[in-house]
Amino acid sequence: MYDKMSSKPTNMRRVVLLLSVVTVLIVIIYNIRVQKQMTLFSSDPKEDHQEDPEESDFQALHREMGIGGKAVVRPKERERKGPRMVRTKSGESFVEGMFYTHDDWPQFHYKIYNTTIPKSPYDPPHAIQWDFNVSTLLQRPDVKGRPPKLIMWMAPVGYLPQLPEPVRLRTCPEMPCRMTTNAKYQEKSAALLWNAQSIRMVKPPERPHPDQVFIFHNQERPTPSQMARSNYRTSAWRSVFNWTMSFRFDSDILDMYGYLSKRPAPVVKNYTTILARKTQMAAWMVSHCKTTSRRDEYVKILQKYLPVHIYGQCGPHKCARSEDDKCFKTIESNYKFLLAFENALCKEYITEKFFRYMEADLVLVVRGGAGYEKHAPRGTYINTADFKTIQDLSAYLQHLDKNPEEYLKILRAKDQYVPMYEEYPHRDSKGRISFMHYHYEAVAYCELCRRLWNIDRYRKSYPDMTEWFDKGGCAAPKDIS
Repeated sequence: MYDKMSSKPTNMRRVVLLLSVVTVLIVIIYNIRVQKQMTLFSSDPKEDHQEDPEESDFQALHREMGIGGKAVVRPKERERKGPRMVRTKSGESFVEGMFYTHDDWPQFHYKIYNTTIPKSPYDPPHAIQWDFNVSTLLQRPDVKGRPPKLIMWMAPVGYLPQLPEPVRLRTCPEMPCRMTTNAKYQEKSAALLWNAQSIRMVKPPERPHPDQVFIFHNQERPTPSQMARSNYRTSAWRSVFNWTMSFRFDSDILDMYGYLSKRPAPVVKNYTTILARKTQMAAWMVSHCKTTSRRDEYVKILQKYLPVHIYGQCGPHKCARSEDDKCFKTIESNYKFLLAFENALCKEYITEKFFRYMEADLVLVVRGGAGYEKHAPRGTYINTADFKTIQDLSAYLQHLDKNPEEYLKILRAKDQYVPMYEEYPHRDSKGRISFMHYHYEAVAYCELCRRLWNIDRYRKSYPDMTEWFDKGGCAAPKDIS
């Protein structure tokens, strides 16, 4: 009887002892975790970890936004040593080849980065560095110590990767701006971008503050088929945009597919050898067969007068888009001429096919609705618009084929210039690169950032975006009969 009664306090003592042991263990584990975190964030140079250099900016940004989150700690990244462009002793830059001017547009030169761009999802083989004194901007009282301005894509372009956290700008990572596609940053963003053909929202969002800039971005031809599903023409959207960003020269922010610049030194090539291995006349690489420019009909007529081999989905010579570089090298080696025909004849619409192929060891034959002389001097390419008929163009190409010195004169003139652009990979659902998109986009983001830090200087709004957009209309072809 006594033993049964005394068992209750004995059991209680055991429970109390067990709770005490658990409490002590929790305190020990907590202290160990705290010590580890302090070690991780230590500035001891002997440690093999370092705080991400961009985290201080993000912490300030998060504090202003009221967003929590710890700094990301990652192993140190080694510098990637890469080649540099050869410069002249006098320090000449490629800016000599600029054939246009733009509102306060900075000067540019070509540069290959040799170090990792912090927290950028891009890995370009080359990048375009803009010539802008960022240090002066960073020392301004209204800029110094402030968190970077956010640029958010509301309707992104297809080649832009997902950016769940704000990243530095690709070409000018030192600029005080960050880019994201994450909607949680919408209210705190300084600028919201919409790809014009992808505007699906019935009405635009409310601005959380009056200085938030709405940007109309367009990099496709302004044809009804491209814009059919977009809501930009509805009354809710027409008057909401502040800035335009496109390939047109009357855009607020110029966003071209490429840029040609004068080389500081001539290229040394054996042009005789280059010409000797060319056994074919003309080639055309194309993936879209039926277009508003009716380029397929133009080529069909041209084929009556000289051989034109068609590569891609629209011809017998197959070339997968994923093997674009391989096909292009074959064409560059074997053909004298390459057709660079646009799918629409629109104002100032010149796509990557012109800029990218100007670097090749062949002569480009171009056809489009833009003034090519604004991008490259006459005599560095052949424009179909300079000939009254397709037969006249054919006669000129045959003349160059029979007169090697005149052909090589164009090659030498073209090689005085270098094209500049960035590569943006299109990836499939498994992350594999299916093809590359070529654009001069990254530099435009740098200019966008500069404007955001000078917002009072660039305040404006478009009362009717359709009126501006329609000024870049496309024309029906008049050279096919």
